[in-house]
Amino acid sequence: MADEGDHAPRARICIDFGTAMSKACLCLDPSMPLDAGVRPIPIGAVSGAEHALFSPSVLFVDGGRLFFGPAALERAAAGIEGGRDPLLSFKTVLGARDLDQAMATRLPPSVDPTGTFRQRDALVLYLAYLDQLISDALARVAGLPFGIGRARRRYTSPVWRPGSGQDRVFEGVFNEAAAVSQRLNRLLLAPDGVSIAQCRDALDKARANPGDGRLDTGVFEPHAAAAASLAYTNEPAYIVMVIDMGAGTTDIAAFEFDERNNPPALTEIKEARQCSGLAGDEIDRILIGVLAKKRGAPNDPRFLRTARLAARDFKREFFANGNATFKDGWRTIAIRAGDLTGDPQFQRYLNALGQTFITSIAAVAARARATQVRMVDVVLAGGGANLPFLPQLVRAAAEQAAPGLAMRAGPLSPSSSLYGSVDEYFADVFPQIAISVGGSLVEMLDTRAAAA
Repeated sequence: MADEGDHAPRARICIDFGTAMSKACLCLDPSMPLDAGVRPIPIGAVSGAEHALFSPSVLFVDGGRLFFGPAALERAAAGIEGGRDPLLSFKTVLGARDLDQAMATRLPPSVDPTGTFRQRDALVLYLAYLDQLISDALARVAGLPFGIGRARRRYTSPVWRPGSGQDRVFEGVFNEAAAVSQRLNRLLLAPDGVSIAQCRDALDKARANPGDGRLDTGVFEPHAAAAASLAYTNEPAYIVMVIDMGAGTTDIAAFEFDERNNPPALTEIKEARQCSGLAGDEIDRILIGVLAKKRGAPNDPRFLRTARLAARDFKREFFANGNATFKDGWRTIAIRAGDLTGDPQFQRYLNALGQTFITSIAAVAARARATQVRMVDVVLAGGGANLPFLPQLVRAAAEQAAPGLAMRAGPLSPSSSLYGSVDEYFADVFPQIAISVGGSLVEMLDTRAAAA
C-alpha cells in the first residue's frame, strides 16, 4: 500500500493477522521456484518482536495514545494495576455472523476507556500499522523488484462463507487502512505511540476518502495450510487433513489432491470441516487456573491480568520442558506436568478435542475408502502445532474412527530440498508461518469447492 510502482505484476502479499501473532509472506510469482519466489516478510524485525517473522497482534490505548505490537504489550504490563486490558486479537471479528454489526461494536471500556474506537477502527488502524511494518521490512530484503510493496494483498480467514460479502467488507477496510497508513506513515511505528486525536482524524479522512488497499482476495486458512504442505513436500499424499490450532480456534479441514490436472486440483472434503473453540487460549485459561489454585487466590483480578499477559510465554516453557515457573512479585509458583494432566478441566479439554478429531477423521476415512486411498497426511499447523499431546490425540482418534487406515501425523514441515535456501528463520517456525506462505501460493493449485 505504501510504495509506488508495479514491477512484479504477479506478486502478492498474504497477511495472517493471527489471534496471537501476525505474519506476512511475499510470493513474487507463483510460477517461480519456491526458493526464489517465496519470501517470508520479517515484520517482527521491524516491530522489535522476539522473532523476526512474527509481530504480536496487539493494540493498547493509554494516556491519550495508541500503541501497537511489542510496545503495546509493554504498556499493557504496566497498566495491570489500573484494570486495563490490551486488544489482543483482531481475528475474532472475521468469525462474526454479522460482519457489519461486529465492526460497528465499540471496544470494551477496559480496552478503550475513552470510548473513541469501534472494532472497525481498531482493525483499520492495525492493518495500517501492518502496512508500515511490511513496507519497512521489504526495504530491508535485498534483491526485490522496485515497488514490490504495491503487490496485491490477501488475508487469511478461519471461516469462509462464499456470497456473504466478506471480501466486500474487507476491501473497504483495506482501502481505509491504505489511506490511514499514507497519512500517519511512520508515526504508526513510533515506540511512544500515536495520539488518539491523530488516529481519529486519519480514520475520519480515510472513511471520506479511502485509498487503494489493492485487496486481491481472502483465503481459507486450512486451505492455505494444505497448499503450503503440498508445495513443500516431496511425497504428496492424495488426501491431506489440516488441523490448524491457533490461539482462538482450532480449524479442521481436509482436501483431496489430484496432480493429474495442470495445475493440480485441491478439492475440499466438506464433511470434515470443523471450527472449534478448543484452542490455544483455552489451554492458557486452564494453565492460569492451575496457577491460580496453587497461589491460593483463584479470583484475584490483578493476578489474572498478569497471568493472561504472560500465559503464552509460560505455556511455551511448560510444554518445552514439562515444567515452568511463574513470578508473581516476590513469589514463585512452579507447576509440573502432573499438575496439568491431573487437572479435570484439562482432561475434559482433551476428551472434547479428541471427539472433534474423531468426527473429521471419520469423514476423511470414508472418502479414503471410496477412492481407495491408503495413506492420509494429517498436518498440524498454527501456534499449537508443536504441542506434544496433539499427535498422540490424533493417533488415538484415528484408531477409533479409522482402524486400519495409514496416517502420517505431525507438525507441518517442509521436506523439500528447496526449503533450506529460503530463509534461515523459516525452519523452526514453518507451522506458524505456513498459513501466510500457503495463502500467497494457492493460485498454484486449482481449488474446487474449497469454500463451499
